[in-house]
Amino acid sequence: MQQNNTRDWSRDVPSSLNVSQEQVVSFIGHSLKSLYDDVLAADMPEHLKALVLKLEETYPP
Repeated sequence: MQQNNTRDWSRDVPSSLNVSQEQVVSFIGHSLKSLYDDVLAADMPEHLKALVLKLEETYPP
C-alpha cells in the first residue's frame, strides 16, 4: 500500500543561512565574471588560430 506523503519537509528544516536574493545574484554574477575573464585570458589553441586566420583572409573584417 502506497502512502500519500504530502508533508512539506522544508518547513521543518531550520535554515542557518539568511541571504537575500540580491546577495545570491551578486555572488553568481561575480562567479560568472571570474569564469568569463579566465576564458578570455586563456590562449587560443593553435588549430583554432589557424582557422581564424584563414577565415579573416577569406572574409576580411
